[in-house]
Amino acid sequence: MQKISLPITLQLMLKQHVAAADIDDDAELNDIMSRLSDLNEKVERVKHKARLLKSNRGQA
Repeated sequence: MQKISLPITLQLMLKQHVAAADIDDDAELNDIMSRLSDLNEKVERVKHKARLLKSNRGQA
């Protein structure tokens, strides 16, 4: 089972709140969603590097 990163979890929660009309889909929300996407890309790069380091240690 693949774990979902915190930025993706936050995006999903925000989308649910928009769907429930708890918050408006406006420029501020779009900015937050964009920043969360950027953050998720960085998280995925770090996770990838960590996996490579772990596999390299396992081969040594």
